[in-house]
This record gives sequence, C-alpha cells and structure tokens, in this order.
Amino acid sequence: MGILNNADDIKRSLVDAVTTRNVIILSNLLLSTGVMIFAFKFAFFEPAVAVLPNAPVTEVIEVRGTWANASFKKGHAIAFAELIGNISKNNINFVKERFLSAATPNLREQFQDEIDRQIAIINARKLKQRFTIDDVYFDEYQDVVWIWGGREITLPGQTPMIKTWTYEFRIAVSSGMPKISYFKQYPGKPNTRQRVVPAADTIPDLTEEMREGLKESGSEVKEIQ
Repeated sequence: MGILNNADDIKRSLVDAVTTRNVIILSNLLLSTGVMIFAFKFAFFEPAVAVLPNAPVTEVIEVRGTWANASFKKGHAIAFAELIGNISKNNINFVKERFLSAATPNLREQFQDEIDRQIAIINARKLKQRFTIDDVYFDEYQDVVWIWGGREITLPGQTPMIKTWTYEFRIAVSSGMPKISYFKQYPGKPNTRQRVVPAADTIPDLTEEMREGLKESGSEVKEIQ
C-alpha cells in the first residue's frame, strides 16, 4: 500500500505541475497579447493629452497630434497677449526669449529685428507698457484668436497714453506645446471681416477647408507669389 500511495502522490504531483505549467503559459500568452494590442494602439492611434496653458484654466482643453481645441488656442493666446502686452526695461529680454521660443521659425525670422529695435527704444526711453484684456474671440474658419483691451504706455514725466489695442494669434501645436504661427497687433478693436489671408503654402496649418470657409464668409483670400 505504501508503494501505491507513493505512486498516487507522484501522479498528483505530476498533474499539478502540468496544470501549473499550463496556467503560466496561458498567463504569459494573455500578457503578450495585451502588450501587442497596447503597442498597436500606441503606434496607430495617438492618444489625446491634456495640456495646461499659462493662463488660468476655465474650460476643458484637448490636444491630439497637431490638432487642439478652441480652449487650448484661446488659453495660450491669452497668456501670450499678457506676456507681450506687459513690458518694461526690467522684463523685455525675458519677453523676447519667451516669444521667440514659442514662435515658428518663419515667424521668428520675421520679427527678430523688429523686437531688437523695440528693445532699444524701451531701454532708451524707459518705456513701460500695460495691457488689460477686455475680451477674446476665436474664429475656427480663420483659425485666429483675437484678444483686445486697453493698452497703456507710460514714459517718465508724461501722462500715460491709453488706447484700445488688438492682438491676433494663430496658435499651432508641436509635440503638445503651443507654437505661434501668425501674429499681428494694431490699434482699435478686432478687424474680423474682409480678411486678407496668406496663401496656404506660407501658413502650413491653414487648411483648404478653412480657406473655403473664408471665401464663403465673404473674406478675400489673397495668393502671395
């Protein structure tokens, strides 16, 4: 009987070992399958990410690849307007660095000399500028954010000069970060009608759908040679 009992014990041990081995193989197979599915989804379906703008977050923002929703663009445009609109001798170099680092290469090249000239004027005349935002508007067809408010310029010993001022931005996305691909500023309230839009090849993020939307709204689309 002792021999038979030992044989039964050995048989049960072998069965348990085979069962355990099968469970391990199945677990590894399921784990490998899960990893493959995750890798496939990561490779072919870029996940959405939440990006926090420099401005206070009041709406849900979303970024997916090179696409971002209106809240992302408005939030960062507000932050850039507050940065550019509030300058003095003490912070002008910081403002320059932040603006140029956020600008696309074409925009950076376009504004580099102008910014250096403005820095020289601010340093020489000890000018201070303050900008208070009144409102913001985003046009999805033109992909432009307008921010306007009161701009106050102060010179030593002079009465502050106050006028309504508008900043225009087109905010692109690169690796989840905002990029300024278009920038303009001028006195008065936003000019949102009869826009002259550069050709698509000069602004990569301006799609044909946007251009058609401009034409349908009565805007003039000017082709730049």
